[in-house]
Amino acid sequence: ELKVPFVASGGSATGAQLAAALALGAEGLNMGTRFMATKEAPIHDKIKEAIVQAKITDTTHIFRFLNNTERVYKNAMAATVRKIEAEKPGDFGAIAKYVSGENYRKSFQETGDTQSSVWSCGQSIGLI
Repeated sequence: ELKVPFVASGGSATGAQLAAALALGAEGLNMGTRFMATKEAPIHDKIKEAIVQAKITDTTHIFRFLNNTERVYKNAMAATVRKIEAEKPGDFGAIAKYVSGENYRKSFQETGDTQSSVWSCGQSIGLI
Protein backbone atom coordinates (compact mmCIF):
# COMPACT_ATOMS: atom_id res chain seq x y z
CA GLU A 1 0.00 0.00 0.00
CA LEU A 2 1.27 3.45 -0.92
CA LYS A 3 2.05 5.89 1.86
CA VAL A 4 2.17 8.93 -0.42
CA PRO A 5 -0.64 10.56 -2.41
CA PHE A 6 -0.70 9.83 -6.13
CA VAL A 7 -2.46 11.24 -9.18
CA ALA A 8 -3.55 8.83 -11.90
CA SER A 9 -2.58 9.92 -15.40
CA GLY A 10 -2.94 8.85 -18.98
CA GLY A 11 -5.85 8.06 -21.27
CA SER A 12 -8.62 9.42 -19.07
CA ALA A 13 -11.23 11.99 -20.08
CA THR A 14 -14.54 11.08 -18.44
CA GLY A 15 -16.21 11.39 -15.08
CA ALA A 16 -16.50 7.62 -14.87
CA GLN A 17 -12.74 7.29 -15.26
CA LEU A 18 -12.21 9.92 -12.56
CA ALA A 19 -14.56 8.01 -10.22
CA ALA A 20 -12.70 4.77 -10.94
CA ALA A 21 -9.31 6.36 -10.21
CA LEU A 22 -10.59 7.80 -6.93
CA ALA A 23 -12.14 4.45 -5.99
CA LEU A 24 -8.77 2.81 -6.55
CA GLY A 25 -7.11 5.27 -4.17
CA ALA A 26 -5.87 8.10 -6.37
CA GLU A 27 -6.05 11.61 -4.97
CA GLY A 28 -6.87 12.99 -8.41
CA LEU A 29 -6.66 12.45 -12.15
CA ASN A 30 -4.58 14.23 -14.77
CA MET A 31 -6.76 14.90 -17.85
CA GLY A 32 -4.42 16.82 -20.15
CA THR A 33 -6.11 16.43 -23.52
CA ARG A 34 -9.59 16.72 -22.00
CA PHE A 35 -8.91 20.12 -20.52
CA MET A 36 -7.51 21.45 -23.79
CA ALA A 37 -11.12 21.58 -25.03
CA THR A 38 -12.52 23.64 -22.15
CA LYS A 39 -13.67 27.22 -22.61
CA GLU A 40 -11.02 28.28 -20.08
CA ALA A 41 -8.12 26.82 -22.07
CA PRO A 42 -6.26 29.58 -23.96
CA ILE A 43 -6.45 27.66 -27.24
CA HIS A 44 -8.02 28.72 -30.55
CA ASP A 45 -11.62 27.52 -30.95
CA LYS A 46 -10.79 25.70 -34.22
CA ILE A 47 -8.27 23.53 -32.36
CA LYS A 48 -10.81 22.83 -29.62
CA GLU A 49 -13.38 21.83 -32.26
CA ALA A 50 -10.88 19.41 -33.82
CA ILE A 51 -10.28 17.86 -30.40
CA VAL A 52 -14.01 17.42 -29.76
CA GLN A 53 -14.62 15.93 -33.23
CA ALA A 54 -11.63 13.55 -33.14
CA LYS A 55 -11.81 9.79 -32.87
CA ILE A 56 -9.54 7.66 -30.71
CA THR A 57 -7.63 6.74 -33.91
CA ASP A 58 -6.84 10.38 -34.76
CA THR A 59 -3.41 10.31 -33.12
CA THR A 60 -0.02 9.11 -34.27
CA HIS A 61 3.56 8.94 -32.98
CA ILE A 62 6.59 11.01 -33.87
CA PHE A 63 10.17 11.04 -32.53
CA ARG A 64 10.35 7.24 -32.29
CA PHE A 65 13.72 7.22 -34.05
CA LEU A 66 14.98 9.65 -31.42
CA ASN A 67 13.87 7.34 -28.59
CA ASN A 68 11.61 10.14 -27.37
CA THR A 69 8.19 9.11 -28.71
CA GLU A 70 5.42 11.69 -28.61
CA ARG A 71 1.74 11.08 -29.39
CA VAL A 72 0.34 13.89 -31.55
CA TYR A 73 -2.80 14.77 -33.45
CA LYS A 74 -2.84 12.96 -36.80
CA ASN A 75 -2.67 15.77 -39.36
CA ALA A 76 -0.77 16.84 -42.47
CA MET A 77 2.28 18.09 -40.55
CA ALA A 78 2.52 14.90 -38.50
CA ALA A 79 2.45 12.91 -41.76
CA THR A 80 5.25 15.08 -43.15
CA VAL A 81 7.35 14.56 -40.04
CA ARG A 82 6.78 10.78 -40.07
CA LYS A 83 7.78 10.60 -43.75
CA ILE A 84 11.02 12.50 -43.12
CA GLU A 85 11.76 10.41 -40.02
CA ALA A 86 11.41 7.24 -42.11
CA GLU A 87 13.78 8.63 -44.74
CA LYS A 88 16.32 10.07 -42.26
CA PRO A 89 15.98 8.15 -38.98
CA GLY A 90 17.53 9.91 -36.00
CA ASP A 91 18.24 13.16 -37.90
CA PHE A 92 16.48 15.77 -35.78
CA GLY A 93 17.84 18.54 -38.00
CA ALA A 94 15.71 17.20 -40.86
CA ILE A 95 12.48 17.68 -38.90
CA ALA A 96 13.37 20.57 -36.57
CA LYS A 97 11.64 23.28 -38.59
CA TYR A 98 8.45 21.20 -38.75
CA VAL A 99 8.26 20.45 -35.01
CA SER A 100 9.19 23.92 -33.80
CA GLY A 101 7.25 25.17 -30.80
CA GLU A 102 6.65 28.41 -32.68
CA ASN A 103 4.52 26.50 -35.22
CA TYR A 104 2.50 25.04 -32.35
CA ARG A 105 2.08 28.47 -30.74
CA LYS A 106 0.80 30.04 -33.96
CA SER A 107 -1.74 27.26 -34.48
CA PHE A 108 -3.00 27.38 -30.90
CA GLN A 109 -2.90 31.12 -30.31
CA GLU A 110 -3.33 32.80 -33.68
CA THR A 111 -4.58 30.83 -36.68
CA GLY A 112 -6.43 27.81 -35.33
CA ASP A 113 -4.98 25.84 -38.26
CA THR A 114 -5.19 22.19 -37.23
CA GLN A 115 -2.84 21.01 -39.99
CA SER A 116 0.21 23.31 -39.88
CA SER A 117 1.90 22.06 -36.70
CA VAL A 118 2.37 18.93 -34.64
CA TRP A 119 0.67 19.08 -31.26
CA SER A 120 0.52 16.68 -28.37
CA CYS A 121 -2.66 14.90 -27.40
CA GLY A 122 -3.60 11.57 -25.92
CA GLN A 123 -5.80 8.78 -27.19
CA SER A 124 -8.42 10.09 -24.79
CA ILE A 125 -9.11 12.62 -27.55
CA GLY A 126 -11.74 10.17 -28.81
CA LEU A 127 -13.61 10.25 -25.49
CA ILE A 128 -14.25 13.99 -25.43
